[in-house]
Amino acid sequence: MRLLGGLAVFAVAESARRPPLARPYRDFDLAVPAKQGPAASRVLQAADFLPDKHFNALHGARRLIFRAPEGYPVDVLIGEFEMCHRLDIESGFGQHDVTVSPADLLLTKLQIVRIEEKDLADASALVLDLPPGPAGIDVRRFVQPLKDDWGFFHSVDLNLDKLLAFARATLHPAEVAIATERVTALAGAMADAPKSLRWKMRARVGERLAWYELPDEPE
Repeated sequence: MRLLGGLAVFAVAESARRPPLARPYRDFDLAVPAKQGPAASRVLQAADFLPDKHFNALHGARRLIFRAPEGYPVDVLIGEFEMCHRLDIESGFGQHDVTVSPADLLLTKLQIVRIEEKDLADASALVLDLPPGPAGIDVRRFVQPLKDDWGFFHSVDLNLDKLLAFARATLHPAEVAIATERVTALAGAMADAPKSLRWKMRARVGERLAWYELPDEPE
């Protein structure tokens, strides 16, 4: 199992643990490899987490929902992250002992089309505390899924601008300078990466067609 979501950011980015980026957490997100959903389910139920039987019966090959004894929801993604955009997270499990790959973690925040302040805060903490490079945000891994998917690229590109605006409005000037430098490096790597024919053809259509999906949520 690997942490995903806000608590994963809390685990790897010290800036997420103190103002102005600290925030409350109301759920708990996990990721497990493909075909490991049943094993994860057994582990969680043994710890008295209650499954959402209806949701899990419909979506259990890709996603499971539980409720902790304390009442908060637990969301388990299996093998792949799929919300507004699709992202292979399993292949990056070996890059960190506790969370998904930090590059993937940042992408899961920046892929959100209707991005919220809490997600911008999490993304800001990642950018501040994890510099581009093998020990931080693996730039090659960050760029890889964006080279063939214009829609994913476009969502991330738009949200990097929102991230900088959030940083300027929220952080101290020295932190804004760090965030600006690192976001600029990531945006530059995205722009410079060679794009597939599929990417180029979809780019011609642009926003005339929806470039994202809106995820289904359990009732």
